[in-house]
Amino acid sequence: MEAGRVERNPEAPQSAPPPRAGRDIEREAAERLDEIRQYFKDLYARRDVVARTTTPYGEDLDWVPSEADAEPPDLEYPERPGTSDRPASAQPFEAAAGSAQTGPPGTVPLVRKQLDSITAAGTLQDYLAKGTRAKVMTPPDDPGIAPPAVSPHKYAHAAQQVTNYGTEGVINTWRPYVQWSDEFSLGQEWVVRGSFVPGTTDGQTVEVGAQTYKDLYGDWYPHLFIFYTTNNYTASGANIGGYNTDVAGWQQVSTSVYPTVRLAESVYGGDQYELAIKVTLFNGNWWIRIGNEWMGYYPASLFNAAGLLNQAQSVDWGGEVVDEIGHPGPTATWMGSGHFPFEGWSRAAYMRNLAYQSDPSGTMVNMQGYPHETNPNAYRIATDFSGTTTWGSNFYWGGPGGVE
Repeated sequence: MEAGRVERNPEAPQSAPPPRAGRDIEREAAERLDEIRQYFKDLYARRDVVARTTTPYGEDLDWVPSEADAEPPDLEYPERPGTSDRPASAQPFEAAAGSAQTGPPGTVPLVRKQLDSITAAGTLQDYLAKGTRAKVMTPPDDPGIAPPAVSPHKYAHAAQQVTNYGTEGVINTWRPYVQWSDEFSLGQEWVVRGSFVPGTTDGQTVEVGAQTYKDLYGDWYPHLFIFYTTNNYTASGANIGGYNTDVAGWQQVSTSVYPTVRLAESVYGGDQYELAIKVTLFNGNWWIRIGNEWMGYYPASLFNAAGLLNQAQSVDWGGEVVDEIGHPGPTATWMGSGHFPFEGWSRAAYMRNLAYQSDPSGTMVNMQGYPHETNPNAYRIATDFSGTTTWGSNFYWGGPGGVE
């Protein structure tokens, strides 16, 4: 007599691969990490390094001959110190303050990552991209086009659709708690042009701000960052987009301020620090000024005529958090100081004196942005675009996360 038995379907399902052994998964993860580290080994091997120094914060710098062939704009950038009732200090950059070694004349600093500090678990494209999932909603469009759960990117920001040739403003810098190493918290500006509809590759941006992101910087501290995309964040690499000097495109000019430099952190109820940023399209280059120093530029030739080659179509300032969907529950990563805007001065993060450049000659106009919050229970923004105070157009922003 034949006994009953459990049978396995001889046809593998089309929608899912057969289970793999744990060692296979571990091997693939090791291969991905090796690929990332090898990418940077190759990148650094191509550098013409004249000298190497280490900053007091422990960042390794390669000093290489400057390849910049353009002169910075002769545009005034007004000093905007904190007011007597809301005092704040500018960023005390190490090299600018004389507390770090500099390279020989004619050279500029480029950060050299300590390769053993790179422990990211994703692919090389994940590492070079702005978050490890494709963006399906972005600040330049209406972030409400997709429900928050669909995207790991969460915003509290203000955007203005207007023809512009740059922007300027001041960001209050903090050290936000970030729950996972593959998540980040930032405050930044975007200059934007093109389509950001999911699935398209037309959107182009130049972005600058303060970011805490352990997978990228190797620590939990805030850093100055720059980023650009020529293809709506769909791919990163040399001359097509990515962070800092991790990809080709950026031309460094300053010897004292550079992408990834550590930033000073404001103290809750105590000392406040600010990062002053100016971005301007000048003589075919998107120049970035940090404080009173022209740091360098992105050649506008990286972009196309439908994008940022000749102008931008919107300007945006605000906060962004990546809540990686592979982790359980909503992230507890903070935005800004981790406190809501209603707490105000020295407790909530702020951005102030926000303006856009309305013509190629440098005319600045106070921003009149439309505020938007993708996850208002977690992160908020409170704007004042009346221009009636010394802070001009400004807002408080941020929150503690932990909820949808």
